[in-house]
Amino acid sequence: MIMRNKKKLLRIIVIVILIVFTIFSFYDFIHLTNQFNTNTTLDHLKDVGKETANNYNQKFTTMSQYLKITSRLIEEEYNSEKDISDILSNLEKNQIMFQRLWYVDNNKIVHNYKEKIEFKAVNNYVDLMLEGQSGITDPFESPYNHKLVIVVYNPIYKDGSIHGGIIGIVEINDENRDLIYNDVFNNEAYVFATASDGHIISKIKNHNTIYDGDNYLEFLKSHVNYIDGSYEEINDNIKKNKSGYVTYDYKSNQSRIVYYTPVKINNWYVFTVISRDIVIQKNEQTNHIAFMLIIKIIIVFIVLTILIVLYFRKINKINKDINKKLEASNRKIDVILKQTNDRIFEYSIDKDSLTLDAWNDYPKVMLNSFLSNLHNYNFVSKEHENLLKEKFREIIDNKNKIVFDAKFPYISKDDKTWFHVSIIYIEENHKLIGTLKNSTEEMEEYNILLQDHMFKNAIYSNALAMFAVNLKSKKVVIYQMDGYYHNAIDVEYNDQFISILESKAYSSDKERVKRFFNYDRIQNLYHHHEGINRIDYRSYNEKLDKYVWIRYRIQFERQSSNNELLMIAYANNINEEKLKQLENEFKAQRDGLTGLYNRQTFNQLVDTYLKNNNSAICYNAYMIVDLDNFKKINDTLGHSYGDQIIQKVAKILEENCYDNGYIGRFGGDEFVIFLYNQESYAMIENKARQILKQIDSIEIERNFECSASIGITFVKNEKSHSYLFDKCDQALYVCKNSGKNRFYVFNDNEDTDL
Repeated sequence: MIMRNKKKLLRIIVIVILIVFTIFSFYDFIHLTNQFNTNTTLDHLKDVGKETANNYNQKFTTMSQYLKITSRLIEEEYNSEKDISDILSNLEKNQIMFQRLWYVDNNKIVHNYKEKIEFKAVNNYVDLMLEGQSGITDPFESPYNHKLVIVVYNPIYKDGSIHGGIIGIVEINDENRDLIYNDVFNNEAYVFATASDGHIISKIKNHNTIYDGDNYLEFLKSHVNYIDGSYEEINDNIKKNKSGYVTYDYKSNQSRIVYYTPVKINNWYVFTVISRDIVIQKNEQTNHIAFMLIIKIIIVFIVLTILIVLYFRKINKINKDINKKLEASNRKIDVILKQTNDRIFEYSIDKDSLTLDAWNDYPKVMLNSFLSNLHNYNFVSKEHENLLKEKFREIIDNKNKIVFDAKFPYISKDDKTWFHVSIIYIEENHKLIGTLKNSTEEMEEYNILLQDHMFKNAIYSNALAMFAVNLKSKKVVIYQMDGYYHNAIDVEYNDQFISILESKAYSSDKERVKRFFNYDRIQNLYHHHEGINRIDYRSYNEKLDKYVWIRYRIQFERQSSNNELLMIAYANNINEEKLKQLENEFKAQRDGLTGLYNRQTFNQLVDTYLKNNNSAICYNAYMIVDLDNFKKINDTLGHSYGDQIIQKVAKILEENCYDNGYIGRFGGDEFVIFLYNQESYAMIENKARQILKQIDSIEIERNFECSASIGITFVKNEKSHSYLFDKCDQALYVCKNSGKNRFYVFNDNEDTDL
């Protein structure tokens, strides 16, 4: 009674411990999840801030680069004020980055030739520009229209001295979403971009916005109470150009989390702000989910406990039934084995003992320590000892069935008799059951077949591999690998056998190999002469550790011993021949200087794609790339130097357009590109910009410059390369007549801006 009470008390204690542990685990889970939610929110806040800062940096850097290119254009083509007016007017029409582009002369006079406006510049950035500096200003009020603007400026040189400069005007809106990273917590966050003095450049607001003034640093200094961090910490980090977090209260009931990070321009900063309520709401949602999860788990635990109890009761009943059936099955096996004409043996894996049942006049024999003492028993011929051990290990490792042929002097009392061995694994008894069948006649037939004249044929002797299949029995009767012939008794010619050949084939050749060796196809080849009797494909060579080209041939022969039809398949190494063929095909399709597709091959590839793959939902494009003023480089620096430039341009095109694209050279300095299955038309235009930028950066002797013009047409429903080429040629003509070093997209209806 006392013992029973102790067990009952012990169960209660274990249950209580489990309950306490479960409660603690869920509490810890909620705590960690809340912490994870907070960290995830802060990380996202950080990502928004950094992406916004990066947007500012990229956009204004692009503006600076654009002004430098414009300044260079004016330097090259400037002869009068009318030239400047025409250039600025044309550029202002074809760009969307600046609200205005103005020229400043050496006397600090700002000119807007389009509106015929002039006025004296008073800002200090003009002095810096006329001293040879380029840069970006902080926001200031424009004397032109009294709006808040940022100016990007760059000097203009003529004959080595400064002859003025060009300024790009960017008007600052109260709310400018173009520069703000668009993933801002489903509009639950707001963002301020400020100059170094805290003056707000641009902002994005929502219903949580608590500040609507002009200087965010002044607000953080004087109007908030800090929970984490301080204004001094913010000010110190700004001086060091570092990022950071702060949390503050505003008017005692509005808490905010702020991440601030620098923009790589004039010590500008981006402040990303969210309400602390967002984190609190997420944690409350997590707590609710966790509570519901606890309830569900408890219900599931109760149901599982009931099911487990029922399951184990059922398992006990099944085990009893299995044991009864197993006893009956063992009796049946004993009866079947005793009735067979083959010699029966039984091997105990646990005891390493082999028992040979009585057979004809031979008595029952038991051999203990069988595998460990195999050599001393002289059970199997010395040449087959390792084979026997290997096959026993294979089936012990849970292979379903093992068959092999070997000589057993212990049974036959001579070294000439062959036995065909079949072994199965009996899992319940942890034993192997096997039969020994005299296979001398089959092996003699095999040797006759091996020595037959067809296997002495020079083709077979030089073959990498070969195998023969009896088409009537659908059995593999022999196979050769690396010069060694092997018996293959009881091997079916089926998908499993073919998969061995298929496994060594190169990935893109596997399906062809499978179809070529298909049994029904081979039958059709013999009876109806339909199909081919050879296949070339790449196969993995283990000795060379690489794929080599091989050729399998099929022919049909009558077996000399019984006149049955054999299919003979043999493989030869054709790697050198095939590689030479592929090399010649490659050269026939390529331009000799650059290795790009020649005109004929390129046109064929484009026409094939347009015929088979063109779809309205695909983003495809055709481009013509033509180098600007290339004849001057050839005439001055020589054709050999010009060829080097052509090769560099070809490399740039391949690096940018190799994926999902064909690239060709039509001769001289003219290249063509066909891009297919691109992500968007914008992605295609970005590739064109990248190509122009990289070609422009090619360094050439004697201060020569390399640039290109690109004509583009987006593929719609065209079915021939010629239509696309004509449209691109028209677009290229526009480029060449609009200043070169740019791209133009052909439009059937209206002109498209450069």
